Amino acid sequence: MWKESFIDKEGNKKFRFYERYRDPLTDKTRRTSVVMNKDTRQSQKEAQKRLNERIDNKIKSSETYVPGADELTFHILIDEWFERYELASGSKRSTIKTKYSKINTIKKYTPEDVLAKSLNSKVIQGFVNKLVENNYSQKIIQDFFSLIRNILKFGQKKYKLNDLSYLDDVIIPKKAPTREEIKAKRENYLEMHEVYKMVNAINDMASNKRAAYMQHAYIICAYVAEFQSLNGMRIGELLAIQPENIDFENKKLTIDGTILWERRGAEYGFKDTTKNESSYRTISITSRSVEILKKIIIENKKLKQWEEQYQDRGFLFTDYKGNPINKSTANRCLQAGAKAVGIEKHITTHTLRHTHISLLSQLGVSLRAIMDRVGHSDHKTTLQIYSHVTEQMDQDMMNKLENIKVVN
Repeated sequence: MWKESFIDKEGNKKFRFYERYRDPLTDKTRRTSVVMNKDTRQSQKEAQKRLNERIDNKIKSSETYVPGADELTFHILIDEWFERYELASGSKRSTIKTKYSKINTIKKYTPEDVLAKSLNSKVIQGFVNKLVENNYSQKIIQDFFSLIRNILKFGQKKYKLNDLSYLDDVIIPKKAPTREEIKAKRENYLEMHEVYKMVNAINDMASNKRAAYMQHAYIICAYVAEFQSLNGMRIGELLAIQPENIDFENKKLTIDGTILWERRGAEYGFKDTTKNESSYRTISITSRSVEILKKIIIENKKLKQWEEQYQDRGFLFTDYKGNPINKSTANRCLQAGAKAVGIEKHITTHTLRHTHISLLSQLGVSLRAIMDRVGHSDHKTTLQIYSHVTEQMDQDMMNKLENIKVVN
């Protein structure tokens, strides 16, 4: 420590005490000072104490300061997080696309200019409220909230952002499901006789379509409905089937991918890896399933020969141009077919996956075998359908027992 004397504006003699320290950010020597009225031993001790406190505060401030943190907006932080996630997560392309869609929704419903360091529960609660207004489910809102937490943890680590405890004040409203919603979820499957009635109706609709591309779409949708009900794969897995996945002789099908819905020029839909490790599997298929696959291969050969727009991309369940048939198209066909035969449930391709699980449950197939066949890694999803079907079977059994009459 050293000192210099000086005369202040009022003409009083004062003493400025200095001390050097090393800036941890730049490794350069800097100095700080304090002013004292006197140069006594006691004043010197007090000056040294104040200088040490200043130096400690400056060093702490240097250690926690990150260049750019003061100007960093929440939206820029989101973009930085996504860039890192895309490079380091090892996620499949479809998962990355889903994350990209979600961060765009976050940016849509949060202020563009809010600073990351100034983010608070009010801003996040406003985002949650927007999702509620737009009828997002409680589960989806929770997924968004978890994503925001991950982004802010990244910011906390990289930019030394403030404590994130304010997130605990954000409320995600919970809505009790109605009796009708619970019933619809539990009964989201068809009996096989309903499937075939629906399939026949879709084929009838195909025959009444004038445009060749519409006829083809309805024919393929009918095959999708039957094949998925008989085999239970996810719609993306079904659409990703290629000839090399089929062992006709041994009636085996290898499920090794799903569809990534991207457009590249005229091509739409590309084969990606399966949803998870459990989803990669080889299953046995029925003679009828083999027959469906052979019919579709013949249908595609006809298109390849006669339709100029058709490009053979190696897929089976395709539209008129050779791209995997769009899920929305398939769902519209299914709903039209269901309505035509008086099925009041909201039918989608996922209903048909549940239909297969229901069918196997009724046949007495074990839960473990069903999980392996449909590629479930978590038993909860399978068990929900399995339990409901077996409950219904028990009720049917009791109804039959009750109808047995005593013969005197």
